Amino acid sequence: MNNMRINPDKDRPDISVVIVAYNHAKYIGQAIESVLGQTFTDFEAIVFDDGSQDNTKEVVSHFSDERLKYYHQENSGLPAEGRNAGMELARGRYIALMDGDDLWYKEKLEKTKRILDTMKDVSLVCHNETVIYEGEVLQHKSYGPYKEDMYSSLLFNGNCLHSSAVTIRREVFFEDNMRFCEERDLFAIEDYEYWLRLSKKYKFYFLQDILGCYRVTEKGAFLSSAGSNSDSMLRLLDRHFSQLDRDDGKIRAMIRKRRSYIMYAAGKIHQHKKDFKEGMNWYIKAMKEDHLNYKAALGLIAAFFRFRILYR
Repeated sequence: MNNMRINPDKDRPDISVVIVAYNHAKYIGQAIESVLGQTFTDFEAIVFDDGSQDNTKEVVSHFSDERLKYYHQENSGLPAEGRNAGMELARGRYIALMDGDDLWYKEKLEKTKRILDTMKDVSLVCHNETVIYEGEVLQHKSYGPYKEDMYSSLLFNGNCLHSSAVTIRREVFFEDNMRFCEERDLFAIEDYEYWLRLSKKYKFYFLQDILGCYRVTEKGAFLSSAGSNSDSMLRLLDRHFSQLDRDDGKIRAMIRKRRSYIMYAAGKIHQHKKDFKEGMNWYIKAMKEDHLNYKAALGLIAAFFRFRILYR
């Protein structure tokens, strides 16, 4: 059942969907179709093209829906800059983020809006997703859970949100000036850095429904730049760890475990890409950081025998 448009302010949509695209011509049509097919209809969809070199613009131009708007800028080389620029154009009460190669299920906006409408103390909603790789389902990804100390949970347990699953209140971005950090050292991890900052001030809500589809591709920053991304992640974490009580033995152990996991994850990505030598290097680093990281030891053995694993 489709919802009627209920916003009394006809010049301002209830929700702004901000789709950031870079060379997403292969997928952007599916992404837009999944947005335009939502059961909730009072939204604007902003496609912000961060300097694509393919025919992304041509694909978008095939859609004639009045709610869809297309903007283009020269490539910034920074996903954070494109996302901020797209969000600057948003007019809605809520801002739903999306990457140009992902998908939403039809009740995504309806269900996330319901949470924000009824739970006034919640500033960010994140739902679960299906993760796909080369057209096949890898897993069903559950985000969260919510913790009273969300900041510590994110810092020591890792990222538990994904940008295409997040909707925030307008005032977070416009009134409180909470923008994605555009430092080049945070390339590909700017989302995680953003959630860390937001978690210190705002309440999150994790909706357990699977309402979207997150696509992993070999050309995506997540897989294509594993080493540099891991170095960036370690620098970001060390920036936060420097503010903690390093004289506390328990905290020191937690820091070592977290750093070791980042190194182990980098090893897995390199092993997935059949770069076994670099994978072994990262596994060794992980074991030196935390001698109890048995997964890194197993990964080292598998990489030594050139056994490829699929990164999940």
